[in-house]
Amino acid sequence: MTGKTLSIVVPVYNEAAVLPELLDRLEAISGNLADEFKLAVGFIFIDDGSSDDSFSILNAHDFGPRPVRLLQFSRNFGKEAALSAGIDAARSADAAVLMDADLQHPPEMITKFVRIWLDEGADSVYAYKVSRHSSEGYLKAAASRVFFWVINRNIRYKIPPGAGDFRLINRRFMKALCSLPESDRFMKGLYGWVGFRQVGLPLAPAVREHGTSSFGALRLLSITMDAITSFTTTPLRLMAMAGIVIAMFSLVYGLYVVIETLFFTGVANGIASVLTLIAFFGGVQMIFLGLLGEYIGKSVQEAKKRPPYILAEDISRKGDVVEDR
Repeated sequence: MTGKTLSIVVPVYNEAAVLPELLDRLEAISGNLADEFKLAVGFIFIDDGSSDDSFSILNAHDFGPRPVRLLQFSRNFGKEAALSAGIDAARSADAAVLMDADLQHPPEMITKFVRIWLDEGADSVYAYKVSRHSSEGYLKAAASRVFFWVINRNIRYKIPPGAGDFRLINRRFMKALCSLPESDRFMKGLYGWVGFRQVGLPLAPAVREHGTSSFGALRLLSITMDAITSFTTTPLRLMAMAGIVIAMFSLVYGLYVVIETLFFTGVANGIASVLTLIAFFGGVQMIFLGLLGEYIGKSVQEAKKRPPYILAEDISRKGDVVEDR
């Protein structure tokens, strides 16, 4: 008997259609975990300001004797905040499993996570996508490769490409995450930053059968900018290098214009080329200023030290006992 405790942490945002199936599968896998590994399994659900009946469904569900904690945000704070709240609530457990509610993270894979955690002593066991082409398309997969190339440059740790939030983390891993002070979080980066012994398992995500993803193109672009400006200064270095290259080309072009004017007086000056160069360099400057603004804006947000989330409801259940905090 291990006598260990495991919390399954599930952020929820407008997942009313899929919750009944998710809860059935979670209960089945929890029973298997308790039988095979003698684990005391509990649930933590974080409702991230859903506009549907997600929280009502969770609150009305009979979880039997298993301990359950239901957290509801005062508004939508985002998945990163929901994961942070779940880790805060689960840190007294021996380990926690983080997973999405849309069933693209199969609950049955938790058994593999637990086995590696107990048998090999891993601090974190995570799932990574085997192929992004089949599930996301070539364009999005290529953009993902570029993102990981940029964010993994010039740092002492690596964020595994294709790794997501579906993972098991043990108590000391959770303690390390809870000790980090930033409020605007990119969890995939923080998993890599804290280190420890981590083991990856391949995953082919299931097709989403209910609803649509809340991560559209613009939101993914925003998350990408947040991630890059939080974890790497590579864009700033690329800006400096680009500035050096542009200055060198400008110097060469300037010498060419001087020589052309002095020695080839019959050649007419081209106003179109001048205007094109002005427009090009003006656009480059705007891009660089915008990127600098992202870094400065993030520093201002962190300086305010606002909490990453605010709870509207905090309900704990231990069997038939309900505690409303």
